[in-house]
Amino acid sequence: MEKVVITRHGPPSVLRVQSAELPDPAANEVQIKVQYAGINFADLLMRMGLYPTAPKPPFSPGYELSGMVTKAGEGADQDLVGKPVIGMSHFGAYVSDINLHAERVFPLPSEDILKPAAAIPVNYLTAYVMMVVQTNLKKGEWLLVHGIGGGVGIAALQIAKILGANVIGTASAHKHDRLKAMGVEHLIDYHDTDFVKYAKDVTDGRGADVVLDPIGGSHLNRSFKAMGSFGRLVSYGFSTAAVSNKKRIFALLKEFIAMPRFSPVKLMGTNKAVFGCHLGMLQKRETEMKLATDMLLKWYGEGLIKPEIDSVFPFSKAGEAHQYIHDHKNFGKVLLTPIE
Repeated sequence: MEKVVITRHGPPSVLRVQSAELPDPAANEVQIKVQYAGINFADLLMRMGLYPTAPKPPFSPGYELSGMVTKAGEGADQDLVGKPVIGMSHFGAYVSDINLHAERVFPLPSEDILKPAAAIPVNYLTAYVMMVVQTNLKKGEWLLVHGIGGGVGIAALQIAKILGANVIGTASAHKHDRLKAMGVEHLIDYHDTDFVKYAKDVTDGRGADVVLDPIGGSHLNRSFKAMGSFGRLVSYGFSTAAVSNKKRIFALLKEFIAMPRFSPVKLMGTNKAVFGCHLGMLQKRETEMKLATDMLLKWYGEGLIKPEIDSVFPFSKAGEAHQYIHDHKNFGKVLLTPIE
């Protein structure tokens, strides 16, 4: 098997392709020939040494993949062999072949959708957990999505349409035309528009009901202020840290220190709630994750969600793929493939 390895903490250039042996699948595992592996901001933070739960280098990052099942261990469904699937791994998805517990593998109706389906295990599942499980977003409520042009942002937009919520999105100006074509009516450039004021204005002073914030740092304070009473804020990242410029290290430390600590007194006084979402911490809740993934695949089959794949990089250019995301060039999901 081939795998992309973080050889040490550092810039994208520390990523290397290495060869390794893969054993037969253990009991209740299946072996998958990987076609696509998804890249997420968490992977960038792991590579930079800013992800607390990541293993020490060298290791392969990655949480999601799609491919074909080639073997099934004892106790696993043998009918999965030869079938296209998506899967969730606890690290280690940047590989050409992998063994996964069968409960983290979900069959697909066709090989033709292996590429778009690779975006479902993390992007869409994260959005679903935040919007449906944690905040119970309802029809007619206002949802503010930061970075709506990214993988999770687009997933949140599409799920919001299914739920009947109103959407406000922030994104770089060069992404606006494509986002408007996808149905985002209330869209602002976070570089030159005060999203707190905008959220209040567009909701007639009420404020957003739910805010999804992947940016972190002091930005969370402003997201909290953009909400009205009974507002629910979800923090699911620290993307302000995902930069490769060494000169920003002190700025990042400042942002980390400025990250708010929400006291119960403040939350009671404002009738607001703050959630954290870390999909990796839900790995042991297979039943809930299966129900959510089954629903997402149902919506996909009905044409209600459609992953936006920005680009696909071969393993040999994994460093370029990470830099591409660092530079905020992607609109939607960036994938890796072991196929040159």
